[in-house]
Amino acid sequence: MRYRPLLVLGLIFLAGLIIGLVLATGGPDGEQPVQEPVPEPAQGPVLESADIVAQDIELVQGKQGKVLWRLRAASAEYDQKKGVVLVRGPQMSSYVGEDRREVYVRGRMGEVNQKDNNLTLWDDVQGRFGLFVLKADTFDYIGAMDKIFLKGGVSVSRPDISVNATAIEIDISARELVAAGQVTARITPEDFLGDLDAGPRTGPGEAGASASNLQSGPR
Repeated sequence: MRYRPLLVLGLIFLAGLIIGLVLATGGPDGEQPVQEPVPEPAQGPVLESADIVAQDIELVQGKQGKVLWRLRAASAEYDQKKGVVLVRGPQMSSYVGEDRREVYVRGRMGEVNQKDNNLTLWDDVQGRFGLFVLKADTFDYIGAMDKIFLKGGVSVSRPDISVNATAIEIDISARELVAAGQVTARITPEDFLGDLDAGPRTGPGEAGASASNLQSGPR
């Protein structure tokens, strides 16, 4: 009777061995168990190609402690590959000259490159500078050149003069305006200005104030 415990242990070991073989072969019929595929890890950082989106933003560009321009937009998306900000509903205010006069421009879309101090507005561009009102399809500001380029159905006007052209280049530093492509200009004599004579007038030293500052490029 002393061999009975050894017999019981042997039977238990044998039963366990049989069960293990059955499980390893997938069952009595020898079918392999179905294994769930293991997903591979994502290649590269998750945010490597992601863009940054923001609502109701304001971008400010300055130099030597002075604000060069300030842009507000309803929304913005930063393109990391190009290093530019695509804005919707942009409204820009820039400040020119020693007197820091404001130039206001708005459009439906825009692109800003703060690193190079460049910005572009397009689609129903409208703006103002003093008594001047401008309209164009595209507005380009090149900070390195301190120039503004207006393209497509361009119109620049004030009460006594209006200029229409395909393109207009404005030198902010020299305060000169150069029009090119199907240029038409209309000058209203002072006799027809009426009550405007009593109001403030733009002096000859301001942008586009005198006819000598208006140049026409090749048609």
